[in-house]
Amino acid sequence: MSDFAAEFGKVADLVNGAAKGVLNKFDQMLFNALVGCLKSDDYEAVKVAVDQLVKENRPVSIPPLYFVSKAHPNERAREKARVALSQFKQDEKIQELTAGKEVKDAVVALVKEFGNYRQG
Repeated sequence: MSDFAAEFGKVADLVNGAAKGVLNKFDQMLFNALVGCLKSDDYEAVKVAVDQLVKENRPVSIPPLYFVSKAHPNERAREKARVALSQFKQDEKIQELTAGKEVKDAVVALVKEFGNYRQG
């Protein structure tokens, strides 16, 4: 298993815990499926998942998108996630929370901030 896949599993667990508290069962299953697609080696699968997470416009999507933007082995997937993050209009907050941190610690900080459901 690649380092990305192993670390992604930890990120997915963190985000899944946050999603359980804020999404109904159906939304939680869909969200978990989309997050799961983010670790795919297939760029098209990642692209579809990223686009859907942006469309859903739930801040709880920010931590996994951030992780993908920093650690996905595919550069196109990283760039797609970077562009997607900007669509949440939280660039300053993301920068503030992640500055100077390792990716794992940055994701934890993002989960703490964006893991509570807030509509758009």
